[in-house]
Amino acid sequence: GELKLLQKSLQTLVDAARANAFDIRIRQRELAQQGFKVALAKNERFPAIAVGPYYSQENAADREQRAGIGISLPLPLWDRNAGNIETSKAREQLAQASLLTTQREVERRVTQSAATFEAKREEIAKWQVATVAKFREAAEVADRNYRLGAVALPVYVETQKQYLEIAGALQEMKKDALQAAQELEILTGLKLYREEERP
Repeated sequence: GELKLLQKSLQTLVDAARANAFDIRIRQRELAQQGFKVALAKNERFPAIAVGPYYSQENAADREQRAGIGISLPLPLWDRNAGNIETSKAREQLAQASLLTTQREVERRVTQSAATFEAKREEIAKWQVATVAKFREAAEVADRNYRLGAVALPVYVETQKQYLEIAGALQEMKKDALQAAQELEILTGLKLYREEERP
């Protein structure tokens, strides 16, 4: 069918890619994971305090028994996990930077693919209207005249060759346009072709 995307603005395509692109979703998960690691490192900065009962008995000149609740904690009492917290924060910042870089790359790919598709589509439309129709007609006329003996073989072969080159170039443009459209579909998660127009 004719190469035609469903009407979507570039901003719509970029927004869809931000929400659906696989690379961005991976980076978002990595960032969330690093956030959990920072929270865990902060939670571990204070020493573990253990509380439990104790009982002791001494037999000397008289018998002495002691019972109570004991608290044990390692020293020092202040933040003992500062290095791990800083490392986790640095990794979180790295994950944030990676996410932003991936978003920019995906936006660039969406913009480039949309521009490629539009340029190829316009070029195909121009070629189909003028050039291809004329060369097809010339090839058909040369074929009829060659069969009647009115055209020499070299002229016939050259006309057919030119038509095939034009048709091949048109197919190459269609292939480039379809690749750009498929890239957009992969990045955005949107169905950009109508079913009856899908080649």
